[in-house]
Amino acid sequence: MNAPRPPTPRDEEIDALLARRYRDTSPEFDARWVALKRELRAASRAPHQSWFHGWMRWPALGGAIAAAVFTVGVWRRVPPGESPGEVSPALAELFAMDAVLGRATVLLDAENRDALLHLPATTQPRS
Repeated sequence: MNAPRPPTPRDEEIDALLARRYRDTSPEFDARWVALKRELRAASRAPHQSWFHGWMRWPALGGAIAAAVFTVGVWRRVPPGESPGEVSPALAELFAMDAVLGRATVLLDAENRDALLHLPATTQPRS
C-alpha cells in the first residue's frame, strides 16, 4: 500500500515563502559563514605557484633535453654484431622480388585493372 502523500503547496504559499526575509539560521552560523567567505576570498587572491615557475624551470628543461637526446641515441644505435652494409640472404631475396614486381605497377591503374578483370579466362587441359 502506498503511504498518503502530503498535500501539495499552492503557488501563493511558495511565493510567500520565497519572498519572506526570515531565515532559519542562527547568528553563530551566519558569523562562521561570513568568516569562511572571507577566508575563501583571501585564498583565491593568493598567487598560485606552479612547479614550472622560477628556478625549477631550468632543471625541467634540461631533463627534457637530456631525455630527447637519450631517446634519439638509443634509436640510432646499431645492434652489436651487425654492420649496416651487410644484408641477410632473405632480405636480399626480398629486395630482388621488389625490383621485379616494381615493374608491374602499371597494372595498378584502374583502366588496366578493369581490362584484366574482363579478359576471357582460357583453361588449359591438364594431362
